[in-house]
Amino acid sequence: MHRQSRRRHTNQLTEKCAVFGAYGKDLEASRLAFYGLWALQHRGQESSGIASTDGKQLHDHNGIGLVDGVYHERNLKALKGHIAIGHNRYSTSGGRDKSYNQPFVDKARRFAFAHNGNLPDYHKLEEFLVGRGVLTDKMNDSAMMAAAISCYLDDGLDLVDATKKAYPLFEGVFSVVAMDKDRLVALRDRCGIRPLSIGKLGRGFVIASETCAFETIGAKFVRDVRPGEMVVIDNKGLSSHQIVKGSQKLDIFELVYFARPDSIMLGKRVNDVRKRFGHEIANEFPINADIVVAVPDTGIPAALGYSQSTGIPFEMGLIKNRYIHRTFIRPTTQLRERDLKIKLTPVPDTLRGQRVILVDDSIVRGTTTRQVVSMVFEAGAKEVHLTITSPPVRYPDFYGINTPTQTELLATRMNNEQMREYVGATSLRFLSYKGMIRATGLPASKFSTSCFNGVYPISIGVRAKELQKLDKFSDASSSKRSLKKFGAPGVISTPKIAILASGEGTTAEAFIRANSNGKILSQVGLIISNRKNAGIFDRIARLNKKFGLNIGSLLINSEDYPAQPGEDVRPGDQTISEQMAIIEAIKRNKIDLIVSMGYLKRIGPLLIERFGWNQHRSNIYEVSMINTHPGLLPETRGLYGIHVQHHVLDKKLPHGGQTLHAVAENYDEGPIIAEHRVPVKLGDKPDILFSRVQAVEKKNLPLDIDNFIMVRRSYLRGRSRSA
Repeated sequence: MHRQSRRRHTNQLTEKCAVFGAYGKDLEASRLAFYGLWALQHRGQESSGIASTDGKQLHDHNGIGLVDGVYHERNLKALKGHIAIGHNRYSTSGGRDKSYNQPFVDKARRFAFAHNGNLPDYHKLEEFLVGRGVLTDKMNDSAMMAAAISCYLDDGLDLVDATKKAYPLFEGVFSVVAMDKDRLVALRDRCGIRPLSIGKLGRGFVIASETCAFETIGAKFVRDVRPGEMVVIDNKGLSSHQIVKGSQKLDIFELVYFARPDSIMLGKRVNDVRKRFGHEIANEFPINADIVVAVPDTGIPAALGYSQSTGIPFEMGLIKNRYIHRTFIRPTTQLRERDLKIKLTPVPDTLRGQRVILVDDSIVRGTTTRQVVSMVFEAGAKEVHLTITSPPVRYPDFYGINTPTQTELLATRMNNEQMREYVGATSLRFLSYKGMIRATGLPASKFSTSCFNGVYPISIGVRAKELQKLDKFSDASSSKRSLKKFGAPGVISTPKIAILASGEGTTAEAFIRANSNGKILSQVGLIISNRKNAGIFDRIARLNKKFGLNIGSLLINSEDYPAQPGEDVRPGDQTISEQMAIIEAIKRNKIDLIVSMGYLKRIGPLLIERFGWNQHRSNIYEVSMINTHPGLLPETRGLYGIHVQHHVLDKKLPHGGQTLHAVAENYDEGPIIAEHRVPVKLGDKPDILFSRVQAVEKKNLPLDIDNFIMVRRSYLRGRSRSA
């Protein structure tokens, strides 16, 4: 569903969506689509759309928001006809731009198209469209798929033959519903990685991403659309067309996390499989504890299974607000963390003084998990034994689930003990790969398990170059805490950062306020500027007074630390003595991390050698100097401030943004740590775009830096122990 960028994204977000289709002469197809999409709301919460036909013309309606907010009675009445398709979506890098909404409707050709999945290798498709004179610059992969079918419709083929002709161009993962004025079409990729099922309702048929939608509308499950198959439903009934030979490889993450528990996949009730996950991990890792508590909702069946296997009572120690979006599929860390605090409430009377087995489905970035563990401890738990009912997620998903790039995955850069320390749990256990497969009751060959083992059954094209093949995960862990709780108040030394800045220090203030409000653990310990009249000095003085802080400020520049005789210093360079003064200040103040925030000097070679990314580093967490850049890299490399936004608008780039990266010799070429896109809007001026970029920076940067410094600290401890 999301067209991958041509470059590496550190905070890449792909999509997971829902599709639905209905056909029947005696059916009110659009109303069925509404209720079907409502049942599939968990698969996409940013927007929804329905297209229908009465056999003469196409009608459509879509909007931003949840299903029950997008459609009103007048909309459903206007969506006339006996055929309809629908789509739920959540955010891509296109954000909340309505142009990304589906179904895509081509009224000139009386054709509509909706897609769940992702084409990581879209180059053959793009080349075909360019050869046909189609402009693809503003298309995502779903739009390109629809455009390819349209090209063959222009050749005089009908929808069935046009889809067959276009199918070889679709190199990736897809579950698709499409329609014209006479028929409904559904098709899957050759591995069937995304689910798609057929239901019978009266004399008509329905298609849905999950079978839970059938129960909602009273339809009877018939079968799944087979891998590589196209199903056609028209006035003659249902016909099957096996376009390519299929080999079933359902994404096992559907069973682990994403699917609704009452859905059936590969003949298995999702709820039953998750319960068996709990039985399996209880057998693998029995724990002496008082209660079993689930992280709702997906953790509940597994927690019940664990409880049934061990006899340890299951308790509702965490209560979920049912009206809050799922945190895993929200598009930014900021939104994920805000949602979590609203969504989960601990029950102190249940947790106080207890040894808790906390059951969750997976750890991806680890940010949410760390918050949940902290929440349970703060409610009074004596011990928290974190039990994860899947193996460690060590590889990114390129097939349509919102997982980040490999470097952001916690299990990619930490072993079990480091992860336990990072999330703050008493102990940490993962279900084994064999245990996970055993719980499904099916052979491993029926699944794609790429997130766990890095084996991708469908080509991911050039994206494969982004991956690092990892050694076997080290699951060595302690059953008792040998270290203090990571991140718990008052039991760990607070990480300190130094900020290099030349301007007003508004971003530095955002970081200080985030620490003062308890949102992050790291705190500012030192400000260094090269400008005597920099506004950051007055700002820090005010903040020190307001919050009772003692943040030091230093003026270090080439006037006070001039070049030595014979030293070649260009304008904007740091002198050697200037660099030495900064090194001494960092050492004296016991700084953990240096962050450049609008520092208008080139970082000198002594600082790069000591703190930055250079030839001696093998891991980004060995770096202790990073920079925030007001744009996306590498497009805006070498630019600063509002000049970045001028470049974005002059080059007609679709996004501005903010990037956090390691400082390297070529300043903006260090490895990317985090990235946040800001869509360019019609009529944007540089100052307007810059203000939005700054707002995004102030919201996200404190969390990004705090996450980096915490993971870095754990990485260095682990390396020290293994030395």
